[in-house]
Amino acid sequence: MKKILFKIFVILFALILFLLFFCYQGVYTEKDPQGEDVVFVVEKGDGVFDIAGNLEERGIIKKEQFFVLYTVFSGKEKDLKAGSYLLSSSMNVAEIVGEMFLGSENKVTIIEGWNLRDIAGYLKQEGFGDAEEFYSLAGEPPFFEDGKLRNKKEGKMEWEIAFLEKMPDIETAEGFLFPDTYYISPGTPVENVLEAMLLNFERKVVRGMKKEITGSDMSLFEIITLASLLEREVRDFEEKRIIAGIIKERLEKGMRLQIDATITYLTGRRSVNIPIEETRINSPYNTYVYTGFPKGPICSPSIESIEAALSPKESEYLYYLSKRNGETVFSRTHNEHVEAKKKYLR
Repeated sequence: MKKILFKIFVILFALILFLLFFCYQGVYTEKDPQGEDVVFVVEKGDGVFDIAGNLEERGIIKKEQFFVLYTVFSGKEKDLKAGSYLLSSSMNVAEIVGEMFLGSENKVTIIEGWNLRDIAGYLKQEGFGDAEEFYSLAGEPPFFEDGKLRNKKEGKMEWEIAFLEKMPDIETAEGFLFPDTYYISPGTPVENVLEAMLLNFERKVVRGMKKEITGSDMSLFEIITLASLLEREVRDFEEKRIIAGIIKERLEKGMRLQIDATITYLTGRRSVNIPIEETRINSPYNTYVYTGFPKGPICSPSIESIEAALSPKESEYLYYLSKRNGETVFSRTHNEHVEAKKKYLR
């Protein structure tokens, strides 16, 4: 009997040692010593199981169970901070948990309605690269200056992100750098900052609004282009829906959209008074010259504007304008629209 108990003890002891060694290996050895840096985002409200599952899915750790066990037994499961982290599969679980326990330091807020020029300037101000590097990665929008369009620098746009790979002809990241607050470690390359914004867009728009996007009669590119126009044109959600309906109606009738925001996108000016000569700028973004949508989005739209683009509201109107105080005036006919312009914009 003693021999049997001894054998059982030895087996159990060996099993415990094996399990301890197995867990040690899982926690303190990295998945891939040659792993490359990636941006990993922890959203507010993410629990330890959410984070662990996402880490395994991204290929950063071997198994999510190791992350959960270490975090729980170290007592840090309630202290992991939201933010964007520069992680790698060359880091072990303990190092990753340590990063999330300390948190990232820089709060970076991308405002709804900002375009690539706005974002490039802001990131430079915050110490994340310069405009030249930003445009080489995100592409540079056209810019009308001194009476002519400046040649834009072609961006690489070689992002291995699913939704971008389905749009092979996209020239810039305009519209797809999701406006949000990011927590980014100092010294993070601007490429990784851009990746965090694109992945956030994929998560919150492409996946988060998948049902609505799939049910739309527009492509994702068209939806974001329309949403970007709404973002720059009007503030109120219901008015955005009405204008989305007006835009779609004008497109169906073959009418030019004649949206002022596409002019200010080219000139960088913030004004409701558009000189007649600027409406003649020869650019596929100019909806006074070309019919249909502009060549692409003109800013990073909010979720609200995307929702409005996905739910256009039919109305009796074909025209609208924004008064100097931001109020929108709708018109049924061109004559009514001309009268409204005389009354409110002169």
